[in-house]
Amino acid sequence: MSPRQRIPSEEGNVRERILKASRDIFGRYAFKAASTRMVAKQAGVEHPMIHYYFGSKEKLFETMASEMYAGFVSSMETWLVGLESLSPSKGLELFIDRMLDYTLAQPDALQIIALNMVHIGGIEEIPGYRYITLHMAKTKRLLEESLPLRGASREIEMFIYCFYSQMITLIGARCMHAQLLNMDPEGADYRAWVKEASLTLFLPWLKRLLVRET
Repeated sequence: MSPRQRIPSEEGNVRERILKASRDIFGRYAFKAASTRMVAKQAGVEHPMIHYYFGSKEKLFETMASEMYAGFVSSMETWLVGLESLSPSKGLELFIDRMLDYTLAQPDALQIIALNMVHIGGIEEIPGYRYITLHMAKTKRLLEESLPLRGASREIEMFIYCFYSQMITLIGARCMHAQLLNMDPEGADYRAWVKEASLTLFLPWLKRLLVRET
């Protein structure tokens, strides 16, 4: 059966298999090192199917990045629910717990970001890089809408950037960090360490950004 003869249900299945395989391959190989043949093999499809559905490696990567961004932002909106009624320490602790629940269950998004950070010269070399800046802007807007933040816009942006940079490193490269700490990257001890480190570093900063403590 040729690509053009495929029925809609089969097309959706093949497309989703390719996208799922792309997250696995791009989570193990940087964009420059990965190939569409690797993705096709992982997905169990013929190589021409990649180009039939996505056109190129660049467009495949960008489609994958777009879907990861949408999923991350949708989940992030739920992480902020109810935080405005909590103290800074309880609120940040709950936010971190919710974020870790999501990112440790599906760490490939942060893993792909972490992996590619060290393999690019200019950020524009990675298709879909704009989703990182979009995510930072979305986070800032949601925080300002949900919490009584004060201070300069630059400091709020700095807080968000540093918080997410740490999470990208500790979750995206968790296998390395956990081994350095003599922990299991999939274990509860490493999760607890990440949470404690994040609270220690960012709670004092968050308190400075709040109008008042409750």
